[in-house]
Amino acid sequence: MVLVTGLTTFVLWPREEEKTPPQLASAATKSLRAWRGVTYAGTTVNGNGAIIGFRLTVARDGTTYGTLSRDSGAYAEFAVSPKRSLLRGNRQWWFEYEPGSAEALAHTWVANPPQSVTGLAELSRMTPTALADALSGEGTDGPSGLPSTWRQSGATSVNGHPAKVLTDGTLRMMVNASPPYQPLSVGLPGSAGSRGTATPEPVPDASDAHAAVLRSGPQDGAARSAGHVQSAGQVAAVGEPAPAPALSSAISEPKKAQVQSTTENVRRVDASAEQAEPLSRRVKAAQTAVTVQLSTSFCSTPSCPATVNVANQGTAPASGTVIVTVAGQTPLNSAVSVPPGGNRTLTTAARNVAPPGQTIQVSWSAVFYEASVMGDDPALVKRLMGRGFQLNEPLGDQQANDSKGKPVLQLLDAMTPSIDQRTSPEVRESWLSSVGKTVANLKQQGAFEPFYDLAVNTDNLTVSGESGIAELAAKTAQLSVSDRRTLRYASDLARAGNKVVWGNTYKPEGSTDGYKADLQNLTGKQTIQRKAVSGGTGAVVNAFAAVINELSGTGVVPPGFDKVAWIDIDPNASTPLAGSDRRALAKEFRRLKLDKYCNGAGRPAFDAAVFTTYPPGPDGTPQRTNSVFTCNELLSSAIDPYKYVQDEMVWKANNDPVWYSANYISDGRRRSETTTENGVALPKLARDNENHWISKDKLPSAPGAKLSSAKSVGPVSVGDRKRSSLLDKIADHRKTSVDLTNAERKFQENQSVANGQARDKALRHYREKLGVTPNNSSIAERLGESAARYHVIPEEFPGAQWIPLPKTPNGADRFDQLYRLKDGTLLIVEAKAPSSALGWRQGKGRHKNKMVQQMTREYVETIIEAMKERETRSPRDGQLAHDLKEALDRGKLRYVLVKAKDGGSSYAGGILQESDIK
Repeated sequence: MVLVTGLTTFVLWPREEEKTPPQLASAATKSLRAWRGVTYAGTTVNGNGAIIGFRLTVARDGTTYGTLSRDSGAYAEFAVSPKRSLLRGNRQWWFEYEPGSAEALAHTWVANPPQSVTGLAELSRMTPTALADALSGEGTDGPSGLPSTWRQSGATSVNGHPAKVLTDGTLRMMVNASPPYQPLSVGLPGSAGSRGTATPEPVPDASDAHAAVLRSGPQDGAARSAGHVQSAGQVAAVGEPAPAPALSSAISEPKKAQVQSTTENVRRVDASAEQAEPLSRRVKAAQTAVTVQLSTSFCSTPSCPATVNVANQGTAPASGTVIVTVAGQTPLNSAVSVPPGGNRTLTTAARNVAPPGQTIQVSWSAVFYEASVMGDDPALVKRLMGRGFQLNEPLGDQQANDSKGKPVLQLLDAMTPSIDQRTSPEVRESWLSSVGKTVANLKQQGAFEPFYDLAVNTDNLTVSGESGIAELAAKTAQLSVSDRRTLRYASDLARAGNKVVWGNTYKPEGSTDGYKADLQNLTGKQTIQRKAVSGGTGAVVNAFAAVINELSGTGVVPPGFDKVAWIDIDPNASTPLAGSDRRALAKEFRRLKLDKYCNGAGRPAFDAAVFTTYPPGPDGTPQRTNSVFTCNELLSSAIDPYKYVQDEMVWKANNDPVWYSANYISDGRRRSETTTENGVALPKLARDNENHWISKDKLPSAPGAKLSSAKSVGPVSVGDRKRSSLLDKIADHRKTSVDLTNAERKFQENQSVANGQARDKALRHYREKLGVTPNNSSIAERLGESAARYHVIPEEFPGAQWIPLPKTPNGADRFDQLYRLKDGTLLIVEAKAPSSALGWRQGKGRHKNKMVQQMTREYVETIIEAMKERETRSPRDGQLAHDLKEALDRGKLRYVLVKAKDGGSSYAGGILQESDIK
């Protein structure tokens, strides 16, 4: 029986057989060779060991346009044409290389910048063909025809599409899991010469010899020191092929319009920078070429003479001011212009300040002050002269590149506040010499910027007197890559309010013992030993063993401090671990048996092990990640990722300021409630009794605050004069701070040229308004505090008497403000910025096992308990604690919230609410 009313034909195509890893690698590199260009979004390492982020489009002919950035806010625009390369960086960018000339170099084009400045190899090595050659090596696409060693090391997704992670033990590549087999991300060490020889075993291997060829700088000494496990840079001999570029980057083929835009941008930059000069010439032009000689002699007359000779050894006229100081006097302060090759002689006289019949020793000092070089602060120059600095002479042993821009002078000032007229000549000479050498070393070693932040912007560097300065001079003479990165981390901690010791011995108050480590975090009570690794897995294991050994030594870890072992794996290291996420690291560390270091004498050999790696993000772009492991996790055979990941995030909230800033605002609130890390939501944070962040869910919570209805207090009642002179200025500073923070965050999310220019504009405006004041939460907090003190409280509580409160080391365990009202009632004020919320913390006393919220009775009792604990060293705290407790018990204590309104650059008044604490 045939029942056919129509005919349907089914054609079954044979399913394509799944490709092996070598076949995937071959298909990906073959695809890459046909690309019209390559768009990169990745990282590399410059000659100073600094991590540089880059976003570039490289056309087939090597024409390149894009941006470079560093975490410190440094940003540069980069363009490469067939005839030259051009770079334009902001002030922060040049701070690392030429701090004395950073102001002059900022936002101007420099021709053919050295490789050490960009961190990038010749861009012709980053074209599609060159990149494919670097990935092919001796594999199936290579000239030798040897079998490929590519294998799959994991699976992931990029922009929502499945991808496979391939490695040959040295190189890394992510490839689409299905046709077309496009390369999505690459990880290339500095040399592919030993491709395939690296094995992830806990012993030294061939990959340890890989060095990042893109780096230049202090390789022979610093890079081979114990702080950075790698070999010296390998340079190709004449006639040999150039080594492959070292980079870790997401890659994609640009659209035709994007390549055209790249070419047009390069033409535009080429035309606008026609007169651009090389860096060496620009720096020389920005430096002073003036010498000053001062002649004085023994004087027994009422007026003592002096002669100053100013010689211009440069090729351009020198215009400035000659300043002479002696014994608190400034007998000469005259404008002078000296032609090239010429000199000027000036005479002056100072009053003889020696008592009748006595002889005293005084120090004359002279300087040729150029405001265009030294900045617009003559008081700073005079202060340094009074301490004995010869500002027209080289620092330390430095004979060249000695421009003393304002940042250099500020650092000299910050390191010598204790020098005065009572300082003996011997101590003065030793101190000034050590300081001069330290600053000169920091400039030469490319480490000026983080140290400047540490000593000038935050004043959180702890130095043990004259001996500590001498240690700093010795330490900074030769810095390893890990030394520089530890210094950068110290700067991050300091900006977050931590007191630190770097580069010198820590001597606890009242103790004769000294402790020396890579870094001591005095606020967090941690000793950190850190090493950077650019080699293979064996180098990672060896570095970890070395750090553990150092932490176990004597005179390293102060009593009560946690031991932190930190391994910083370069983004382009030859170990596959460089691109591993937390889960992959945990699995590999168990295989490598790193848990054997958990059996120290009486306690584990470390309290936290931190590994910095660069796993690909959702779009394939490498994301710097600090993964934190404890012995409990390394020893555990059962995987409990939720607990360990949440503990890790709390650790990073306290010890990773960059991570904290990206995920939280100053009062512990999450920037986004939907953000997750390793599949776990960011925890809600609160403060414990040591002012450290803890998970709010760690302890049960006491009842929250019960506030009255909000009462608006408008700005009119404050008075025009006070508002314009004080509150408007403070509001404007907050707006400037917020604008800079928003611009920086927007640039971090999308490092486009437009966002970079907007960030630079916001930064220039911030510097004009607030100078070198660190951009942190204290600027916004000041608006809330000022609104309360100068407007809302006087307006709503006439006659309220301000009661000064003792300060605490970190600003915790105290109320914002305290007043006494006319009827004797004490008034506590919680002052908040417009966007701040009430915080939670661990209670004290009878509330120690609870979380308590600001504006509650439990919180009041907690702060009173904290004040009682300080009574022995601060009797004033003890007396106030007694008065507050008595007022609370008698019902004579009130607690109000004052929150400033957001009026942009103008003061907009405040909001008042009272809490029921009865």
